[in-house]
Amino acid sequence: MEQVLNFIQITQDVVLNPDFGSAIILFWLAFANELIAIFPYTIVLSGQLLFLQDVVSLALIAKLLVFVAVPVALGSTLSSLIFFGLAYFGGKPAIDKFHKYLHFSWADIEKLSTRFQGAWYDEILFLLLRSMPILPSLPLDIAAGIFRMRFWSYCVLTLVGFTIRMMLTLMIFGLGFNGLSQLLLFVYNY
Repeated sequence: MEQVLNFIQITQDVVLNPDFGSAIILFWLAFANELIAIFPYTIVLSGQLLFLQDVVSLALIAKLLVFVAVPVALGSTLSSLIFFGLAYFGGKPAIDKFHKYLHFSWADIEKLSTRFQGAWYDEILFLLLRSMPILPSLPLDIAAGIFRMRFWSYCVLTLVGFTIRMMLTLMIFGLGFNGLSQLLLFVYNY
């Protein structure tokens, strides 16, 4: 029981009083979690904001962005490159080999890829999907690899999308709708 309480205290310190050390911890936590999906760490992290005693301020938002959202996004992005690379380089042979288990074939992929012309709005759609807190990231990693998304576009859009996702999760789940309305009023008055 004492270990659970220590874990809760450490988690609260990492989120409520973020610094460079907590950013490193969050980076490695996000990297590992993206690989093996241990638990919904973004909700656990954002839930710590319910214990926040202070009013939402620009300084708090900046600290959450720099010391929480960006390290989580960097760790998740680096980890997602593994699945992107596996799908990019092993996509067609793997799908041809396991199509009966996957319930789709490479012909289905080619048919679907005709809808994506490589236009700018494809990347906007990818960014929007990547930014949604409720969507799992693994299918997007694999789809981007199979559709042969450009490497640097994938990296930048994934990093930005994960940062937006983490900030949205912090604001919505962590601060609740009351905190979100406080934030909107603060931004409106600023």
